[in-house]
Parts: sequence; C-alpha cells; structure tokens
Amino acid sequence: MSCKQAPFSIDFIVIGAGVTGLATALRLRQSGHRVTVIDKGVGPSERKGGAHLPPNPTKLLMEWGFGKQLKRYGLPVRASRFLSADDGHEIGSLEWREDILQESGADYFVIQYRDLCQMLFDAGRNAGVRFEFQLAVTSVQSDPARPRIILSDGRTMTAHVIIGADGPRSIVRESINGPIEETLEGHSVYVAAIPRDHIKDDPELYQLTMYRPDSPDYLVWSGENRHIVAVTTDQGRMCSILAFLPEVDTEGHLGDDIASDGAPVAANKLKIQCEPSRVSTYQRKRIYHRKFAEDWVDEYGRVIVMSEAAYPIWPFCVQSCSLPIEDAAVLSTLFTYLKSEEHIPYLSYAFQELREPRAQSLFSKETKALGTIWVPPGPARDARDEGLRKMLLEGHKGWDESRLRWQWEEICEIFAYHGREAAEDWWVMWGVLRERSQQTVNGFH
Repeated sequence: MSCKQAPFSIDFIVIGAGVTGLATALRLRQSGHRVTVIDKGVGPSERKGGAHLPPNPTKLLMEWGFGKQLKRYGLPVRASRFLSADDGHEIGSLEWREDILQESGADYFVIQYRDLCQMLFDAGRNAGVRFEFQLAVTSVQSDPARPRIILSDGRTMTAHVIIGADGPRSIVRESINGPIEETLEGHSVYVAAIPRDHIKDDPELYQLTMYRPDSPDYLVWSGENRHIVAVTTDQGRMCSILAFLPEVDTEGHLGDDIASDGAPVAANKLKIQCEPSRVSTYQRKRIYHRKFAEDWVDEYGRVIVMSEAAYPIWPFCVQSCSLPIEDAAVLSTLFTYLKSEEHIPYLSYAFQELREPRAQSLFSKETKALGTIWVPPGPARDARDEGLRKMLLEGHKGWDESRLRWQWEEICEIFAYHGREAAEDWWVMWGVLRERSQQTVNGFH
C-alpha cells in the first residue's frame, strides 16, 4: 500500500467509521499525517447488506493493496439479470462487454458492506490510525488554527483539520451550514443477508442465487415503483437482499410512526411477491430527499465534510460506495502536496471544487436509473424489457453500434474516473501555478 508522502504532516480528526471515514483515515495516515477516528459505534460499521464496487472504486482499492481481500470477500460480476417483481419471470439481462469493461482499468465487484469496512479498518489500524469508539461528538467549533470537537465524555480534542464523514445528519455539516433540511422520499430499503446453505431446501431460489463464474451476474427483480436486488458474495456462501419498496405499501403512510432505521421488520409486512420472500426479517433504512451542502468547508478551511455529510447518495445503489472511496482518494491525494499550515485552506477548498460536479453527475444518473427500474406498465417498460430480452438472447452477437457507443460513454464518464489522478491533474494545472505565483510575489523570481 505505497503512498506518496506529504512534505509537511499535520493532525486530522475524522468523525465517522463507515467506508468514507475509514478510507480517508487510512490514506491520510499512509501519506504521513497523524489521524484519529471518532465514532459512536462499538467498532467499524457492521451495516448489513451487499455493496457494489464498480471499476471506479475498485481500481483505487486495488492500488491501495486490497486485491487479495477483494478476491477473498467479493466476487466479480459482468451483468445484472432482470426478473419480474410480480411473477418472477425472467425479463432479460444488462451485460457489460468484457473488452469494454477492461478499458475502465478494473473489475466490477460485489461485496458485503461490513467486510469492506473491516478490511479498511484493519489496514488503518495497522498503519497507525488511532480509533476511539463509543463516543459521540456533541459540538464542532471552527478556528483559524486548531478547530475543536467536544465529545460525549466531556473531553475536548483539537486538530489542524476536522473531517466530517458522519453521514446525512452530520453534526459537522451543521456547524458549517446550519440545520439540515430533509423530507421523506417515500421509499425504504429493507436489507437482509442469508447464508445460501439455509435455502438449499428451495432448489429454485438456491439455483437463482448461485454464483456462476462463466456468467457472473447479480439479480434485480423490477416492478412498478419498486425493485429488489440479490447479490451473492463470500465465494458464493452469502446472499444479500436489498428491497426498495414504497412505504405506503409496506409499513404505512409517510406520516405514520413506523420503525426507525436499523430496526428489524418482519418480511410478512413487506408484501414481497418474488423469490427473496424466503428471508424472514429485514433491517430498514428510510430514504430522504436532501440537498447538496452549499459549503463543504468552513470559513477557515479547517473543517471539511465528505460523502453523505456533503451531498445526497441513494443508499445501497451502484455508486453508493464509489463516491465515498473517490472522496477519500481525492482528499488524501490533495494533502500529499501540503508544504505548510498556510497551505491547508487552499487544498480544502480544492476538494469541493473537484468533487461537487462529480457527485452531482452521479446522483443525477442514479436517480435516472431508478426511474428506469421502477417504470410502470406501458410502452416505456415494454421498450426496456425488449432491449433486455434481446441482450439476454443474442448476447454480444446482438450488439449494435448504439449499444457499444452507450457503454463507451458510460465507461469514459463513470467507470474510467480515477480519484487520485483527478487530484494530481488538478495540482498540475492549478497547484503548481499557485506556487509559482507565490514565489513571484515573495520575490524569488
């Protein structure tokens, strides 16, 4: 896990031990900075459910030395197989061509979210990241030199930079932008993980969830205003179910007092008609509409928010882990160019400049993709299903120029993105220019 060393090292406090915080802490520490992670949980995130790792985050994780872990805990996929959420019949397939996918620089993996967090945590701890768990942050206070946090045990901690990787209800974001506004979107995601050995008595479901190296895919049951995803991980031993369902059809209307996030929900309350109904209990996560934070950095450039603390992410969707890992790569790479404390605000503001357009683009694409999956019966669904059916039946022989062009465009814009290279390119274009201008001002030339 080699990493460029920063010429000048400083103290960071990272709030949050999910993927965002763990990846950021790891890379900052490996570049020579001193890093402490604070989290109110008992350890790194144990959130259930599978996670997508398309090529854009996978290439970073491979670069960071996680190749063996990805192959141990994750499985590579090449397609999503669509079935009807109403009666279970097979609709078709959306497949990425091997030669085109390889142009992105890495494979597409699926993995258990908690396994991803654990491997990032283990690497961070081994690198010297300091972790403090079972502590809540009650206050974040800006300062031009050493911003501070107040902890639930009464202690005060300071650092040169404080990073908020503390999720959508971020206390760090509130300290910068004020109260966070959110409204219920209308769906919840219901998450479960089940060993495949437990479903051997259901041959159809057991066969459906089997990982096939010769045709690796994951399952999507698509229906009106809903869909269910099944991903198989852990060398084919585990199956994760992610059910995106409208609350009005499951636990009540939006205003009803229903179970909080993380609470167990019995499957018989969810009216899942397709195969994953064999799962008895799910954990729920409500989906909210949230806005992008106006400012990701405080007035002094010493407090920064990242990932869901800064912008909305559709939970458990294709890019929901990509954006946090990209954020970590960009921020940590920027701070490998740190030469003095006075340089901190410049690099902090560059983070928002680099990442905000990317986050907006991917959020827009994920929103559009959900609309395609949730399409009601009618001409639009018929056209979608016909395209998926042709791809399933004809394979690559049925590909035409328009399909190839679409995949190339998708790869160029989404999968081929490289967070470290984006930060390095920014430095070459703007950072070096700034250094030269400062040298001129200071009379060196």
